Amino acid sequence: MKTEKIITLAEITVIPEVMEEVLPQAKATREKILLEEGCETFILTTKKESENTLVIFAVYTSQQTYEWHLKQDYVKSFFSFLDRKLKTAPVVTYLKEV
Repeated sequence: MKTEKIITLAEITVIPEVMEEVLPQAKATREKILLEEGCETFILTTKKESENTLVIFAVYTSQQTYEWHLKQDYVKSFFSFLDRKLKTAPVVTYLKEV
């Protein structure tokens, strides 16, 4: 049986005044995530019409590698760093490859 990939699309809307502080941390975290064995893709972008909204497209090889990713200190540290810097709660959409 083929292992199902975990594909996520996350939107993180940051308070505009702190975006310059958040972006370097997001980029540094991305570099660590890209080294993860189970991470196939991790693309960090912003919306053109709302540059304080980070949009992350990520693909993990399995549910197990995704769960491992979420437990990493650098991931937890990044979300802790975002505390009180977000305009709204992050929205994560789980996608299915067709």
